[in-house]
Amino acid sequence: MGHILVAGSVNVDRIWRLDAPLRGGARLTYEGHALRCGGGGFNTGAALLALGHAVTLVATLAEDDLGQACLDRLVALGFDIGAIGRSGRRTVPLDIFVDPAGERTILAPRTTEARRLHAVPPRAADIAYVNVRRMQPDVLAGLARETIVVAQVPLEAGERRPAQVLIGAAPDGGIPLGPDSFEQARRIAGPSLSTLVLTDGPRPVHLVEATGQTALPVAAVAGAGDTTGAGDVFAAGYIDALLRGRTAPEAVRHASAIAARFLADRRHFWNDAPLLTTD
Repeated sequence: MGHILVAGSVNVDRIWRLDAPLRGGARLTYEGHALRCGGGGFNTGAALLALGHAVTLVATLAEDDLGQACLDRLVALGFDIGAIGRSGRRTVPLDIFVDPAGERTILAPRTTEARRLHAVPPRAADIAYVNVRRMQPDVLAGLARETIVVAQVPLEAGERRPAQVLIGAAPDGGIPLGPDSFEQARRIAGPSLSTLVLTDGPRPVHLVEATGQTALPVAAVAGAGDTTGAGDVFAAGYIDALLRGRTAPEAVRHASAIAARFLADRRHFWNDAPLLTTD
């Protein structure tokens, strides 16, 4: 199998299971909440490990008890943690509200969203996956010349991601779907871009290439209890398909099937036991 260098966040997610959907002005009830490991780097990396690959994770964890608990979880799952940095800052959880239909709303601290990736340590890898909100402009330049880079579409205007593949969620609006989507993606990823993949929840995935666009249906999932991390697992499935030599349409179908399996039962991918459970 392959070795993937994953640059992305490891967060502590505080999950609130709501009894009704979020709506303005409402008074809502919830059934307990729990703290668990999350974040784009953790979710994609853990899914890649479950698919049989080796994963080196580039991330930063606080030196407090919650940060140590996350580090222990990474070790238990089999991550290479040699590129994990430690910070003296306190862990501030992200609040994730999950409604009865499984849809989630994320409330992130501004300090967490302001983090910037300054360097990627040298590691031989078959593919590098980058899912960070902000990064120094030249971080990926050398990496993209040495290996295949798959990157999430950045949400910040002006951010660049030299990459061969960009993956994003259409509702995020990073690259609007339209006739010029590929050219917009190329302005972000550079001339090496071959493929843009835009997911849209349960709706078809849009595969955008220089030669045109294709809408591919996703695997149906009945009664997903929590959609948090599904997009990250889709990215892992796409990378898994690339390592197996699949074409872009085949990779989208494979990634959709992997994400559906995750939504049906998260435990197939990693131990989702909470770091702490409260009433």
